[in-house]
Amino acid sequence: MSYIPLENRSVVVLYGPDTKNFLQGIITNDINNLSSQKAIYSLLLNSQGKYLYDFFLTKCGKYTLLECENTYLQQIIEKLNLLKTYLRVKVKNVSALYKVGVLFNTKSIEHSNESQIIFQDPRHKSLGMRIIHKDEIRQPIGDFIQYERVRIQNLIPDGTKDMVQNSSFPLQYLIDKINGISFNKGCYIGQEVVNRMSRQETLRRKLYPVEGNNMLPNIGTKIINESNEEIGELRSTIDKIGLALLNTGKSYTNLHANGVKIYVR
Repeated sequence: MSYIPLENRSVVVLYGPDTKNFLQGIITNDINNLSSQKAIYSLLLNSQGKYLYDFFLTKCGKYTLLECENTYLQQIIEKLNLLKTYLRVKVKNVSALYKVGVLFNTKSIEHSNESQIIFQDPRHKSLGMRIIHKDEIRQPIGDFIQYERVRIQNLIPDGTKDMVQNSSFPLQYLIDKINGISFNKGCYIGQEVVNRMSRQETLRRKLYPVEGNNMLPNIGTKIINESNEEIGELRSTIDKIGLALLNTGKSYTNLHANGVKIYVR
């Protein structure tokens, strides 16, 4: 077992009698699932059904902890405070108290107390156990690059890296395949668009795993086919493997990106 610190993650706590109903009305997943599982992965969308933020939610006593990307921490706090209006919900940044990490290459050991919350990553078991903790973790430091490689190999997008705020549709990024969307809950922001897209036989664009004949270029690099058509772009990459958002109606023959041959896996 190894511990991988995630210094790019922050923690927000929500509490108050209206917290559960408040979250249920704004997130893509079902907050009621926290009664039977340790954590859920979810998104907050805009009214057009496009990505704003992704995060993990877990319970610790009367508190709901929201683990999110540092980059969007302040935006998330401001958005939650704006949306809760008159509801009895408090939102507090507790990142100074908690650190976030992953226990990688380990068996399930879900455990919670005042100093640490451990839960299986709900997106995919291969991503190990996430831990929100106060005390130092005495385990060998793991390889973050290897962790990212596993994420990419299992076709799991990272919201902040792979999706674009106010532009990306979650179903195109297969968020429904990694337990991030509930189609059985009540209304939430952007739900109508998500449901409408779920009824489409073919999405116009979709995330695919790709491989290059050489090291793949950076996120955002355009992918071109044999007809010199731009059919998509690279998202996360590690060495010769990566994720790509591609137009599903175009030819995938003789793809390349900045001189690197691209193969859809």
